[in-house]
Amino acid sequence: MKNISFILILLLLGCGKQAPSVADIATSSRNTLQWQGIYHGVFPCPSCDGMDTTIELISPNHYIIHTVRLGSDPHPYTGNGTFKWDNTGNIIILDRGHIYQVYPEHLYLLDVQFNRITGPDAERYRVDKVTTQSKANPHTPAQ
Repeated sequence: MKNISFILILLLLGCGKQAPSVADIATSSRNTLQWQGIYHGVFPCPSCDGMDTTIELISPNHYIIHTVRLGSDPHPYTGNGTFKWDNTGNIIILDRGHIYQVYPEHLYLLDVQFNRITGPDAERYRVDKVTTQSKANPHTPAQ
């Protein structure tokens, strides 16, 4: 009887977060959306009027980002790099550390714990898709 109780406890402890199922992977943003394209928005900025941000996602896993601080001192920045998909296929992690959840027409900036940012400005932590036409690949069809 003690062995059965021990086995049941082990089984319950082993029932943690499961790996994504084949169905989950098949319906992930990575596999079902036209995620490649150019996204634009203005993120909140505590020391400026906003951070004008443009992100281009290029298949298979590259990006170009351009940011400009709105207000007194623009500090424009342009960078590029690679990103990886998380296990669910719905979140991308840029090599510079930014984390985005991928939706059909926009990306949401996530916090370091992969959670959506909440509060009165929550919807401002989003960049909207402006085109699926990639500058890097002019053969990508536009929507």
